[in-house]
Amino acid sequence: MPRPKSRMTRLPFLEWLVIESGLIGLISFGWSFENRLAFYSALTGGLIYVIPNAYFAHRMFRYQGGRQARLVVGSMFRAESIKLALTAVFFAAVFILIEPIHVSALLFTFAVMVAVSPLLRWLIRPKPQR
Repeated sequence: MPRPKSRMTRLPFLEWLVIESGLIGLISFGWSFENRLAFYSALTGGLIYVIPNAYFAHRMFRYQGGRQARLVVGSMFRAESIKLALTAVFFAAVFILIEPIHVSALLFTFAVMVAVSPLLRWLIRPKPQR
């Protein structure tokens, strides 16, 4: 009996990115009622989350298949290390280079994005390619 062919799945990176960007926009809009400083601080906090995660997703899923397992694992560790380093560098740059900053808005938006991301990954499932 022949084995059914497995289908490669297409990961919905663009959908995740659009929804995360929309959520950052909504949170930033909510902070804009306080003042303009809170608005761009919230926007900055969201970007500190999204940019390293977009890099991670781009680098993580370059390789697929069982024959490239070593490359997949190596790519995963490198991408995660660079993602954490980028996050730390972005936070340091924001606190050093941006003088008036609304710390509550920045950290609140970052924390909400960290909390919502796993839920978003669970809700948006990969789709099999045809």
